[in-house]
Amino acid sequence: MRAARTAFYAVPMMANSDPDLKPSSPAAFGFAALSPQVLKIFRPLWRAVDHWIEAGGMRMSAAMSFYGILSLAPLLVLLVAVLGWWLDRAYLETSLVDQIRSVIGAQGAQVVQQALSSAQAPSEGITASLFAFALLLSGATGVFAELQDAFERLWRQGSGEVPQQKWWHSASLRLRGVAYILAFGFLLLVSLAISTFLSLLSGWAGSYLPVEKLAWVLNELVSFGFCVALFVALMKMSVGPKPALRYLVMGSAAGAILFAVGKHLMAFYLSTAAVVSAYGAAGSLVVILMWIYFSSAVLLLSASVARAWADEAGRGRPASA
Repeated sequence: MRAARTAFYAVPMMANSDPDLKPSSPAAFGFAALSPQVLKIFRPLWRAVDHWIEAGGMRMSAAMSFYGILSLAPLLVLLVAVLGWWLDRAYLETSLVDQIRSVIGAQGAQVVQQALSSAQAPSEGITASLFAFALLLSGATGVFAELQDAFERLWRQGSGEVPQQKWWHSASLRLRGVAYILAFGFLLLVSLAISTFLSLLSGWAGSYLPVEKLAWVLNELVSFGFCVALFVALMKMSVGPKPALRYLVMGSAAGAILFAVGKHLMAFYLSTAAVVSAYGAAGSLVVILMWIYFSSAVLLLSASVARAWADEAGRGRPASA
């Protein structure tokens, strides 16, 4: 049984001298003459992109964008409610919106602010409150259930295994979605604490030393570390077989680098293209959809990189689910 579950991790590595090379292989583009050390790094990345395309990464990212926009308001409300036990709610909402604004811009942050304000209307009565909480939890875990299904399909792609979609399988995805929310809340709490410390340190040392560039570098390092930790946590808590932890970390690091570069390109595109004005009042919502799509695509590509490196090593055995 274990051999059947791990069969898809034992994908044979392509020999550079094979006359029947795939058109999408590195050697088909003239890279066969590269040194084995270079190929050892380049080949898994190439295979990861190829595997991501074959598994339908763009389609799954689009599906996650739909679930993500529906889960946005419930997820934010639950995060504020959970972290509100330790932090002031007003400060938490302001910091959350500010961090979102620093990544996706003012238009997307405005949508988040409106979602937080409109989704916190209190319910009257115990029954209404319980019903509202159930709907809130179901909505918040929807995007994580879709994400886990995407991970499972991505890591099983080409193995011949089709996961059985029973009702308890969907229920387990929803329950794991709660763990996703708690993990995301914990990482967000750590990120807010580090950001606050860096702001205080910058304000204190700014009168003595020119620390603006150093503060920028530290902020980028914190953002990179948060992104890696978030990607690892999302992939590690997924259901089904998965690559070993070291490959998840490697894939997450590659994804964090791609996200760090891509977010600047995305911000430049949105600032120069007439995306917001072209859609009128719905322009801000379109910006959120584009950011969720981009983030989902990077995350799934990170998972594909993790599997590709596990395949390259020849010992990528699935960890316990």
